Amino acid sequence: MNIKRMVAKEDFEDDKLALAKQAIPGTNMTAMQLAEIARVFSFEDTKLEFLKFAYPFCIDQNKYYLVNDVFSFSTSKDELRKYIGQ
Repeated sequence: MNIKRMVAKEDFEDDKLALAKQAIPGTNMTAMQLAEIARVFSFEDTKLEFLKFAYPFCIDQNKYYLVNDVFSFSTSKDELRKYIGQ
């Protein structure tokens, strides 16, 4: 079963985040795959926390700008950019 489906099956946002954080290390995921997982979360803050956590595990970090589509607010995009040092 893929990570996105496993995370989506969880009922609560905190449980989704905990499972995603447990599953991501040791994987080779692209920015687009991480964005798809982030879309499972309901809250902007959770999406941001997950994408900050997942950045070191992204195999195409030069394309991490692609994850910006998951955000509704420009402040979240700005905060992620600052976090990753762009």
